[in-house]
Amino acid sequence: MNIYKSYHSAVKTSFALGIQNQVLPTTFIKSIPRSTTQNWKEISAEKFVGGEFATQIETDLDKVKTLLDERVKKLTTAFYSFCRLYISILEFIGKKNFEKIILQNKESVIDLVNNLPVEFDRHMVCKFLQITPHQFKIWNNNRLYRCIFTAIGYCRKRFPNQISQKEINVLKSLMSRKRFQTWSTASIWGYAVKKCHVSMSRTSWYRYCLGLGISEKRKPENKPRKKDSVKATRPNQIWHIDVTEFVTADNVKFYVHTVLDNFSRKILAYTISRDKTARTRLISLKEAIFSQFKTQLSNQDLDIIADGGPENDNFRVRNLIRNSKSLVNIQLKIAKRDVTYSNSMIEGNFKILKQFLRKRGEIFSYTFHKEIDFFVRDYNAIRPHYEHSTYTPDEVHQNPECLNVKPLLDRINKERQESNRKSCCKVL
Repeated sequence: MNIYKSYHSAVKTSFALGIQNQVLPTTFIKSIPRSTTQNWKEISAEKFVGGEFATQIETDLDKVKTLLDERVKKLTTAFYSFCRLYISILEFIGKKNFEKIILQNKESVIDLVNNLPVEFDRHMVCKFLQITPHQFKIWNNNRLYRCIFTAIGYCRKRFPNQISQKEINVLKSLMSRKRFQTWSTASIWGYAVKKCHVSMSRTSWYRYCLGLGISEKRKPENKPRKKDSVKATRPNQIWHIDVTEFVTADNVKFYVHTVLDNFSRKILAYTISRDKTARTRLISLKEAIFSQFKTQLSNQDLDIIADGGPENDNFRVRNLIRNSKSLVNIQLKIAKRDVTYSNSMIEGNFKILKQFLRKRGEIFSYTFHKEIDFFVRDYNAIRPHYEHSTYTPDEVHQNPECLNVKPLLDRINKERQESNRKSCCKVL
């Protein structure tokens, strides 16, 4: 009994397009009756649904035919190997890091693409390098307006949105001012924007400081970062308490007990002592409670996050919490025990404090109290906090709504553009 053979549609298509010798084995072709293959060659594309796509399919198959040609087989194999290598590099480095490398070597990439032979499709090369043709065009055009007299290296008249020379002078002045030597770069930027001295983002401020050699690039930390702590939605909703120690130049050890508001990052109270006990811990905590909750208000709840040290978790502290119920309902929560998160927010504040003390030079026991008092005033009322952009902890604590108000910089932006358009590269 003979079994009827039904051939795959792809085999019929290959005969209809005349590429059977390139895509099918010779032995298989010879096994097909000649009358059958002749009928396939005479098949009209109009008989098939989707015949309007036949031209595109034929074009694609022509490309396949070229790739399968014995004469280009070695080139095809090399190209496939190169593509596999390219994909492996992207997977190994990561797409973002690859894009970062291209951006860091932008000038070399522009030269590479521009010097390609005419036969190369530059758009295809750009896509291969993870660059859009439009972006490459912008890079290429910008090279025509290079200027060695500007911080970003481009003509101010052609690029009037870049910061003006006046703003660069302000940046240099503020970053070198002795008054701000204990401030972070972000705080100095916040002060400059708040006073309407400059109009640029914090990222741009960082970039210009690096470009001008004012600051150095931060080295990545090898230590794993701690998980974020809890976040409050209003002042006096969550507090953090902890203690840090500092040894002065004359070898005297001090302890600073601090109470920090979670929402505003304000230091609500602090105590400086030579010992680390429940009694000294109680002083700053009591001061914070009675200063922030002077009058009885209904439904006032407060969570206090502390580490499990005996100076924080003891009967004196719990008695204070119990006796303060007429003012506020307090819940003492021990980090990593009663709650899953850490007490990292106040640890970050201690880090700022110790950086301040190091930058102040040698600190002696007889000046330590004054140094801490100055730091707290400066930190709370004068220095903009990184978390609050241009606002200080005091401002946010007193008026939480200020976080929704962005500084108006339209006037400075217009002044900058006008100044850049009138600038002369030969005079700085």
